[in-house]
Amino acid sequence: MGSRFHFIGTIFFLLAASVLQAAPVSNWPIVSVSTYSVEASTHTVSSFTWRSEPHSAFTVGEDLHYVIKWGVVIAGYSNLSVHEILNVNHRPTYHIVSAARSGGMVNTFYKVVDDNDVWLDEDALVTVRYEKRIHEGKYQIVETSILDQPNHHWKTRSYRIDKNTYEEKEGDLPPNALDTFGSLYYVRTLPLEIGQSYTLDVLDGGKVYPLVVNVLRREKIKIPAGKYNCIVVEPILRGPGIFVNKGKNLQVWLTDDDRRIPVRMRTEVFFGHVSAELLPDKP
Repeated sequence: MGSRFHFIGTIFFLLAASVLQAAPVSNWPIVSVSTYSVEASTHTVSSFTWRSEPHSAFTVGEDLHYVIKWGVVIAGYSNLSVHEILNVNHRPTYHIVSAARSGGMVNTFYKVVDDNDVWLDEDALVTVRYEKRIHEGKYQIVETSILDQPNHHWKTRSYRIDKNTYEEKEGDLPPNALDTFGSLYYVRTLPLEIGQSYTLDVLDGGKVYPLVVNVLRREKIKIPAGKYNCIVVEPILRGPGIFVNKGKNLQVWLTDDDRRIPVRMRTEVFFGHVSAELLPDKP
């Protein structure tokens, strides 16, 4: 991943690929912990029951727009949209789309055109399909991942356009796993009690990791879209080999209400910080 920017491409790590880090040992109470071992899973699942996760956090038609800044410099714009309900394998799913484009001075030396689609099961709020089309500088990739929840299996096919190479990966999938993009929407449905940590399994880069979400504090902020009372969370991927730029934390400000709208996302980078802040609704 190196130092490439990932603006909205993978959501919780949308601001910079370099924010991925090993999670420190925490004394916070763990509220939701995965107990499924991917490495140890060799049996065939004979039955499967979809979980049910009712919520009021988001619905079809939600359309959020952000300005991305590198310090005080506008680096680009992005949006998150819940487009529609589509059937995938006879199950209704939320089709959620993100797009990010670099702009201004940044576009002249590091062009970013990122598009991501995720299909979340409407009832279970788990990922069943994920697609990304990433163009960041010279790096270009098209990738599709299928998360077969009933059979606990995932498969990813990718094409590196810049290198003209194809790759396929597959493996065991923990129950109720998500991708990094879909995990943002699932976290919005959690109670998010201050001082607690929530853990969920996330497929990222061809591996499944626990994503630990620390709930840090309440805070009132002012951004282009207005003033908001927020809950600040810190998502961290915990996994072997993820030690890039240790200490460069990503924090997300979610509205302190039933919708848990992400209104600010911010991380440190090599020079300063990168942030995404919600823009006012279009007239």
